[in-house]
Amino acid sequence: MDLMIIIFLLGGLFLGWSLGANDAANVFGTAVGTRMIRFKTAAVVCSLFVILGAIISGAGTTETLGKLGAINALPGAFSACVAAGLSVYLMTKLGLPVSTTQAIVGAIVG
Repeated sequence: MDLMIIIFLLGGLFLGWSLGANDAANVFGTAVGTRMIRFKTAAVVCSLFVILGAIISGAGTTETLGKLGAINALPGAFSACVAAGLSVYLMTKLGLPVSTTQAIVGAIVG
């Protein structure tokens, strides 16, 4: 695989990691905090359903976001993923509420 494609995929993986770091706590934070479920179990369940959701509903999301603006080159898509991922990551680290959807839309439009 070409090195540039691997680098571009890393941008998408970073966005996915930021999304999980932000949204997984909303789903399982209370259950893990009260020891109803172990952290490892919560992480596996969240990962499984995030992947299933992306597979089942990803095409519709891609179609909707594609109407916002055209990103025809891989560098543009990489920039949008990294920009959205960084903003979600920084807000999560600061403990501020953030919408991943708004971050992605802002990265595409911006």
